[in-house]
Amino acid sequence: MGLYSQLVRALDRQDWRQALRLVDELRRQEQDPAQRYDLESYRLELEARAYAGDPPPPPQPATLPFLHKPFAGTFPVSNLFDHDLPLGEADDNGRFLTVQGQVWIPNPSHPCGKSDGHAGYDWEMPIGTPILAAAAGRVSLARAEPEFYCPALGRSVRGLRVRILHELGSPETQWFETLYAHLSQIQVREGQRVSPEEVIGLSGNSGCSSGPHLHFEVRRLNNTHSGQPAAVDPYGWLGSGLDPWSIHPQGAESLSLWQVGQAPSLGSCWDLLLPLD
Repeated sequence: MGLYSQLVRALDRQDWRQALRLVDELRRQEQDPAQRYDLESYRLELEARAYAGDPPPPPQPATLPFLHKPFAGTFPVSNLFDHDLPLGEADDNGRFLTVQGQVWIPNPSHPCGKSDGHAGYDWEMPIGTPILAAAAGRVSLARAEPEFYCPALGRSVRGLRVRILHELGSPETQWFETLYAHLSQIQVREGQRVSPEEVIGLSGNSGCSSGPHLHFEVRRLNNTHSGQPAAVDPYGWLGSGLDPWSIHPQGAESLSLWQVGQAPSLGSCWDLLLPLD
């Protein structure tokens, strides 16, 4: 169980000593000075309320960056976010644009750019690997998706997936949603509040999937050009010039959303010398 999850449970029990120890450990591990300052302020408030016997202060809404790694350990990435047009089957332009601005020809055999219009990241992992909430939030969906035809498999499928809604409170309220797909088991219910790094399910091979993996996706729910939710790249945009998706009528700006030290490795897919086809 992650430290944030343990902290929430300690506050629920009003176990002040344990809560203060956990805040101290979070401060020790945190490398971001701004996050350390917030934790120090939170500790002072928590300590004052503990001695006064008041109810514990609720954890404040997260601020950018806010994502934790959605699994423990390291697994190979097998599909990246397509900045050219991350609209799934609605993208048939035959181009795949990476976070670094590389142009690839999407192909199922490509090591990193398999799906034209891919709106998230895929990590290959054994079935049954614990999947963790990437941030605090409320579970907005935890069920099998409606049955649909999967061209890659030549049959109808239903995948297990979880969506979590996240509120960020500074400098203005922003809403994000994270998606965890192709699960073998769901361990949360809709409407449930979850903490960062809390287990929400197990990885699998359900739905339109050609092998065991986790599909992880982030969507902005406000501050988009269309006013509708838009998938974004949690690694941001590192290419030269403007990100095409950031100026598309259906798009939104991709920000770096991983907390310090939390971004999962992209392995060889980070190598600028990867072949184009």
